Amino acid sequence: MKNLKIKWKILLLVLPLVVIPIIAVGNIIGYVATRQAYRGITETSKADLDHMTRFTIDLLSTYHEHFGPYREDEKDSFKRKFFEDIRKIIKDKKVGATGYIYCLDSSGTLTIHPAREGASIVESMDSDGKYFIKEMLAKKAGWIRYPWKNPGESEARMKIVRYLYFEPWGWIVAVGSYENEFYAEANLITRQIVENMILILLVSTFVSVPLVFYLSSKLTNPIRNMIDVVRNVKRGRTDKRIENTGNDEIGELAGSFNRMIEIIERNKEMEKTLNQQAKMAALGVLSSKIAHEINNPLGVILGYASYLEGKTPADMPVYRYVQDIKNESRRCKKIVEELLSYARVPAPKLVSKDLNGILGEIVQFASNLPETRHVEILTRFPDDFPLVKVDEDQIYQVAINLILNAANAITGKGRIVVGTEFDPKGEAIITFEDTGPGIPEELREKIFEPFFTTRPNGTGLGLAIAKQIVKQHLGTISVESEPGKGTKFFIRLPVEKE
Repeated sequence: MKNLKIKWKILLLVLPLVVIPIIAVGNIIGYVATRQAYRGITETSKADLDHMTRFTIDLLSTYHEHFGPYREDEKDSFKRKFFEDIRKIIKDKKVGATGYIYCLDSSGTLTIHPAREGASIVESMDSDGKYFIKEMLAKKAGWIRYPWKNPGESEARMKIVRYLYFEPWGWIVAVGSYENEFYAEANLITRQIVENMILILLVSTFVSVPLVFYLSSKLTNPIRNMIDVVRNVKRGRTDKRIENTGNDEIGELAGSFNRMIEIIERNKEMEKTLNQQAKMAALGVLSSKIAHEINNPLGVILGYASYLEGKTPADMPVYRYVQDIKNESRRCKKIVEELLSYARVPAPKLVSKDLNGILGEIVQFASNLPETRHVEILTRFPDDFPLVKVDEDQIYQVAINLILNAANAITGKGRIVVGTEFDPKGEAIITFEDTGPGIPEELREKIFEPFFTTRPNGTGLGLAIAKQIVKQHLGTISVESEPGKGTKFFIRLPVEKE
């Protein structure tokens, strides 16, 4: 049982509850009906046997009243013919399928019998070895029941005989029949009860099994869904929830589990925040030292490289090396500045601004940069857009970073669409959509981490700084991307800030 699925366990538990009562009720009804049928048929059959016995006595009494005792040597042909007619009536009278009427005298000789008239049967024994004829002769009237086996039969059958004493002639008049012939109708009733009970069992099983599977599916489907969600949580994915199907125990469990996942997500977010704060603290200390220890030597290197560049003719071989020193020094200086920017993002100075106007100016400026000459930058701004409290300089930094990232990702001709929309929930949504190669699913969670980059010359701080700025605006930044179909960034900013 422990290795079976729940639906099979339910079936094994419920099916006996359906089948056993049907069998029990069927047996009880069958037993009572059969018993009553046997009793009624026995009483009716005994009444028939008694009636035939008295009918035979009446026939013999009629003859006796008119002609006196019967004698074999009677010369009166009319008397003989009358008796032969009576004998024929008695011999032809059938009781059931094989029962008959017979008469015997006080010595046990058959005087009237369908086949053995004149034979002495006083020494006849039944299948149990009892002399039933002697018992009949001794008692003269009554009922007798005994097992009798005819030639050619495999086993004995119970025979019941009603016998009366015809005193004028000293005869025993007996009418006998086999019990199984009496009970043919009762046996038919029993067989029909059994057949109907089997039919009811089959129908109830046929109906109950799909019903049990349907009900068990209603019970197990939420559990299966719960198992899938648990497996996802085990793999670190907490984005799915268990569907709450009702107010029963499973629904309560689903609600509790969903709340637990929310707590896990909140704890993970708190853990990320704490880790981020620890990184920020370390970066703050590191950046302050870097700014002092590296910026000054870099400034000297950059100054001498610029001086040498001005003094060295362009056709000399060392001119290229001087330019490389100058460019790499600028790159190092930029990395230090970005590191300082990430570690010390200033608190935004929020002022109600026309977000569409700010983004329009940014797009116009970005369209003239060398990095964006191979792409077309379009805007999609709705009318009547509400004012949003933002720090214009910081939003400028975020937008330029996302536009340049998109332009660098696009090889050949491409398109970038900057748009805004208003969510009735009270959020202003800025979208940056490009036709680049897209971001693989396994990298989407990492692109906002500091120092993560896929570009050879990238610092991995641009999106991390953008996320910091959006977060300080009490907003969120997210990404949707499909490899080969481009990328779309969403920035959600609350219109009314608490």
